[in-house]
Amino acid sequence: MAGERQGKGRRMVRMMALLAASLGGSSVGTAQTRPAQAMPQPPSRPNIAPLPRVTTPRLYVIDCGYLTTNRPEAFGLTRDEVADSNMPVTCYLVIHPKGVLLYDTGLSDLLVGRPAYEHSVFGWGQIKMRSLRGELADIGLAPEDITYLALSHGHFDHVGNANMFAGSTWLTPRAEYADMFEKGATFSLADYAALAHSRKILYDGDHDVFGDGTVILKATPGHTPGHQSLYVKLAHTGGVILSGDLYHYEEELTKDRMPERERHSGTPESRRALADFAARTHSQLWIGHSTAFFRNARKSPAWYD
Repeated sequence: MAGERQGKGRRMVRMMALLAASLGGSSVGTAQTRPAQAMPQPPSRPNIAPLPRVTTPRLYVIDCGYLTTNRPEAFGLTRDEVADSNMPVTCYLVIHPKGVLLYDTGLSDLLVGRPAYEHSVFGWGQIKMRSLRGELADIGLAPEDITYLALSHGHFDHVGNANMFAGSTWLTPRAEYADMFEKGATFSLADYAALAHSRKILYDGDHDVFGDGTVILKATPGHTPGHQSLYVKLAHTGGVILSGDLYHYEEELTKDRMPERERHSGTPESRRALADFAARTHSQLWIGHSTAFFRNARKSPAWYD
């Protein structure tokens, strides 16, 4: 029995020695420890590219959906006068050394992959291929990274994901805030209701977002009482003006057309003022609902600087 126990003991020693060697030890009799290694930590920003760092403003054009329609008459045009009556829906992201601005939030991410006929609004079919959250992740941003949220105005195709950014500071003209919250509920209120509790900067007229003249929200009332366009001064591209819904089709600009109701709501005056500003600053005008513009635009995650 004693010999059997000794044999088992020797076998145990050899097994322990092999185990020690496989772990980096030299023998059973020495208390040798391996260097401490930190446990791998899960990424704090899963599935998100590295956060961009910039020294001058950078502008992204984001695909935020598509509207199908065949009613250009609502904008003072006939079907024969427009090249394409359908409308892309664009959002824009500006990364500035002092923070990040998101201008418009497009169609709701809940529409991604759903057929247009399921969510028709006043005859407008809605199509969404990718989520805004995913588009931001490709750039290197999560919703909580957005410093400022600005909406051109409160219509459904511009506020579809606004609740996602209730933690940002909302930049809004007083007139648009009143139109969205104080004049009775609208059919798109559920898309932006959380903004009622967000930090806000309310203003009249233009608003210089970062205080250096490179990113300015331009007052362009008419389509809605507090509609605003966005000017971005880029180091290489130059000045760019994002029209919001001051224009929908390029033919509105070339043929001087507009929705009939806007002829007396401020749109003609806003268009003239913005045209004067564009001439003074040598800026391009980008019409976000224009299929021709969007087809040729450099789309996110590519950018303009």
